[in-house]
Amino acid sequence: MAFELIPIEDYERWDNVVRSFSNYDVFYLSGYNKSLKIHGDGEPFLFYIEHNNTRGINAVIKRDISLDPIFKDKLPKGQYFDFSSPYGYGGFLIEGTETKEIMNKYDEYCLNDGIVSEFVRFHLFNKAETYYNGSVIKKYDNIVRNLDISIEDIQKDFEYKVRKNLNRANQSGLYLEIDQTGQNLNDFLKIYYETMEKNNAKEYYYFKEDFFKQVHRMKGNFVYFYVFDKNGNRIATELVIYSKDYCYSFLGGTNPEYFSLRPNDFLKFEIIKWAKEEKIKYFVLGGGYGPNDGIFRYKKSLAPHGIYSFYIGKKIINHDKYNYLVEMKKKLEIVEARTDFFPEYRS
Repeated sequence: MAFELIPIEDYERWDNVVRSFSNYDVFYLSGYNKSLKIHGDGEPFLFYIEHNNTRGINAVIKRDISLDPIFKDKLPKGQYFDFSSPYGYGGFLIEGTETKEIMNKYDEYCLNDGIVSEFVRFHLFNKAETYYNGSVIKKYDNIVRNLDISIEDIQKDFEYKVRKNLNRANQSGLYLEIDQTGQNLNDFLKIYYETMEKNNAKEYYYFKEDFFKQVHRMKGNFVYFYVFDKNGNRIATELVIYSKDYCYSFLGGTNPEYFSLRPNDFLKFEIIKWAKEEKIKYFVLGGGYGPNDGIFRYKKSLAPHGIYSFYIGKKIINHDKYNYLVEMKKKLEIVEARTDFFPEYRS
């Protein structure tokens, strides 16, 4: 069995391995994982394992648990770690049938390297949850716009209110600008941060300028869309990241003063048209907080039949260390740890 652990610094080797898989996605590429390192998520690594005619890759973020605020100055550095899949979607991407052997080799490494636990957000399409050897839990559904039909049929598939909003947007004189360089980043950030503030977003989602500048190094994997009103005001924006088969509604925002012009519906439809021209197969809109959540219902209006199950994975690799950390957290905090959060010691 061949085993390779590729650090983020060896980005050429990393990406050559990833791109050798027919169904790879943007979340596995070094450029995306490097941006998360800059964001402060942890240290990215790519696992590459071969066994007979089966091979697999897994992009992970390695986090030193001693750097978590609750454990700061309470744990020695470099002894307690956990893994998380990159923000977005991940899990093992495996070609071949000997998935059990690949996963066992991975677990062996994790145990020997001091990894306490692992948290995974499974990719919507590669079925990694079916051979995961930890706990698999179904979370809120995600919405995906399948792009294999004509643009006319896609528009017909929208809910009536979307088609109505598109007519209003067009009558209002909205128009689009596409930026594949990131040269208008300051304009994007202004709308994006204002939207985050309006929505009382958690601090994690205030991605800094350095994060986006790293994304800009991913030529051919990112694109900005801007919506303007007829007077030339930039009123809505979205950053889309993509690979050859999938594109993702990643980050963005809208100036609320212009909601009445329906720029969001206009923006999403323009992204769909662009993606079809690029021969991308799926536009992933993401999820919400349940079937009755307003965000989820809006996304579903763009793809009423595009409901995909979303799974997460949880795995305790070293039970003794895990229990020790949970007990330590209970002693250090007045607020009781959430047992529904994983890993519990980070809740």
